[in-house]
Amino acid sequence: MIDVRFKSGDLTPSEQQAITAGFARHTEELSAPNYEKERVNWLAFDADGTLVAGLTADLLWDWLYIDELWVSEGLRGGGLGKKLMKAAESYASSRDLTGLWLWTQSWQAADFYQHLGFVEFTQFPDFPKGHLRIGFRKQLVPDSS
Repeated sequence: MIDVRFKSGDLTPSEQQAITAGFARHTEELSAPNYEKERVNWLAFDADGTLVAGLTADLLWDWLYIDELWVSEGLRGGGLGKKLMKAAESYASSRDLTGLWLWTQSWQAADFYQHLGFVEFTQFPDFPKGHLRIGFRKQLVPDSS
């Protein structure tokens, strides 16, 4: 009999390793591309060495997933977010990635991403209730289809 248990929070290293290894074996059995995720980050510091902005991302297959983009309140609107996004795009281009993609919320920065050349590819309504979760992507390599 299988015992299913609920667990909130992080897995133990051995639990995470077992799941990751099982996923990798299954992917290999299906002759799918290897699943390798690499975390990359861009951090911005002021003259005092205080972290004032950051962009976290995951390299997944041939795409860079922008996970978090944050700029401290006093520096918003001054181009720092754009500078971080351009650094991520430059990195993606240097690695010959197909593109970048991300999620944002309807109350966040949809216009910002559109001005950077990102195209909406999906909407998830009522996430949270009364709002949209919006998927954006920016293809760097021409679509060969």
